[in-house]
Amino acid sequence: MKYYFVNFLAAAVLLAVSATTASAVKLDGVWTGGGYAQTSSGERERLRCRITYSRLGSKVYSVVAICATTSTRIRQTGELIMVRPGLYVGDFINREYDIAGRVRVTTRGSRQSVVFSSDSGRGSLNLRKR
Repeated sequence: MKYYFVNFLAAAVLLAVSATTASAVKLDGVWTGGGYAQTSSGERERLRCRITYSRLGSKVYSVVAICATTSTRIRQTGELIMVRPGLYVGDFINREYDIAGRVRVTTRGSRQSVVFSSDSGRGSLNLRKR
């Protein structure tokens, strides 16, 4: 069960993403916060994340997410593309656990909402710009 949760958490963690908003908060930089991850079998666990975004192009960002639960720590990477100001979508991967999935990030000011999913599970995060 722990293996499946770690796989799902890995997928969920990388899925924390953000962007530029009307209030000029840029995605670049560090965002922190928490949320939950739920495995496809129904196990649910709280997580805390620190996500770093770097601009690769005019609408493309790289993502490095470090997330932790009470039992594990996970590192994921990914890429996002801006659909419109304040809305980003992309993919994430955790090579350690061979998990990949999709993520959707919305921003409003210095706050960010992330929803992620993979074959291993799903989850969400609420983050703030540091």
